[in-house]
Amino acid sequence: MSWRYDVYVCPDPDAPSHGHYCLDRMEKVEGTFLDYGYRDAFQLAHDRAEENGHAAVWTTSPFNRKTALVYQHIRGGGPCQTCPAKVRGRGPWTRHVLGDQFICADCATQARRRVAAERIWSEDECPWYWPVLDRALKA
Repeated sequence: MSWRYDVYVCPDPDAPSHGHYCLDRMEKVEGTFLDYGYRDAFQLAHDRAEENGHAAVWTTSPFNRKTALVYQHIRGGGPCQTCPAKVRGRGPWTRHVLGDQFICADCATQARRRVAAERIWSEDECPWYWPVLDRALKA
């Protein structure tokens, strides 16, 4: 039994400008990655998003066949989901305590510092608020 990772790309040429609201219109690209191949799936999605504007990786559980979004990338970064409405920076798909989301570098740094201080960790020990692709490729 293996975890499956499938890469999807948004066919819309305006994908970077419409944010991450097109997941239901994405088209699957070639190949399925299994288990630890998730790193390759994330990298392929990143590369395809740089070419096409927006790509995502969905995983399928071998136990119950449910799917979940585990990674996405928008060229130039997605709209930060933690910035105040008038600021709205852009950043990578990032590990968040409430679930992964797009977070700009400023918001991620502030959140890591706050959580690390609360837990008496160094900033590097904080498991959250790091770009998902960076962490996957380091593992």
